[in-house]
Amino acid sequence: MAKQKLLISILLLSPAWPVQAWAERGVLHLQSTTAQNEPNAEGDAATPDLFGAPSVGYVFEPEAHALRPILGTPGAALFGSKIELGINLRRTWVSPRQSFALAEVEESREVMLLDLQQGTETAKTLSALPTGAAQIAVSPTGTAMAFYFRNDNRLQIVSGLPDSPEVSSGTDLAVLPGLLASLAVSDDGQAALAAFTDGAAGAVYLVTPEEKRVIAHSGDVRAMTFLANSLNAVFADAAANEVRLLNDVTGAATVQLLVEESRGISHPVALQGSADNNRVFVLNSGTQAVTTVDLATGLLTHLPINGSASKLQRLTGDVFQLTDDFRQPTLLFDAASAEPRVIFVPRVAPELSNGRSAARDRAPDQRRPLPLRQESDD
Repeated sequence: MAKQKLLISILLLSPAWPVQAWAERGVLHLQSTTAQNEPNAEGDAATPDLFGAPSVGYVFEPEAHALRPILGTPGAALFGSKIELGINLRRTWVSPRQSFALAEVEESREVMLLDLQQGTETAKTLSALPTGAAQIAVSPTGTAMAFYFRNDNRLQIVSGLPDSPEVSSGTDLAVLPGLLASLAVSDDGQAALAAFTDGAAGAVYLVTPEEKRVIAHSGDVRAMTFLANSLNAVFADAAANEVRLLNDVTGAATVQLLVEESRGISHPVALQGSADNNRVFVLNSGTQAVTTVDLATGLLTHLPINGSASKLQRLTGDVFQLTDDFRQPTLLFDAASAEPRVIFVPRVAPELSNGRSAARDRAPDQRRPLPLRQESDD
């Protein structure tokens, strides 16, 4: 741990550490996380103080069955040791607040609510929410999550997270034609969007406890999200190469085209809104670039990724995880800086045990190299 803290300190004090995606050199614009760690005006929980160091957030490492923090600041960060919770995690969905998560745990048939600041001592079992959901959606601020169970075409929503979680009894979606392609849920948990497609055509449906109705026709919607604390939403149609804005989904539900193929949208597979709802970020798998759409002016910027990205998962503020192959450096999209950039976190290093590599500790004694012995000249 002492070595890890020392390394973080060196990285944070090093003005020319080449962590830019394009190996740029020069002074990094490091950002303080003080403002991010304080409760905001809307009462969002504070980001946990990981080991006393600034943190970008948590990521789930499937191979290790554990959560792992990214320590440091965007542009000068590295992975910390996995969080020892005393349980094996099958799947985990971390809130954008970075203070709690919902998780599937080995040998449990129910989803658990984990407080990432207090550990398993305060873990709660959501007895009405089973494991095995085929698709999960996290609301923009993490106060609600939606779980879709394909086997019985049922949707359940957990609202009031994390302090007062309530699990809905479930909504039957069997009457909706086709297969579910994408899912989104509002922060208040009162509305969900479900995009269904039959391969040729599809539609986006509003799903509430009172109704299920079409609010937009579409082709192949790969990603949707509500805006923060809002009933406006955006969705990306990979078949039409379009991104559209839905205004007032529980009311008039008007549809507005934001950006299309002629302006650089190419097979969009993920999208997110900015924390202030002023921008929308679109991951284009066709061009491997992130497009930023300014909702006020319509101005577009395209940022090449220089790698293979598959997700836009919010970490802290407007910093997003793009890749999750922990054998390689992990790419992040930093939209919180003055100029949005793609940066990386060095790959996860082998865990150390008693000063030796974990791989060495697993090797049989007879296969370890013997110490060198100096021969006498006598």
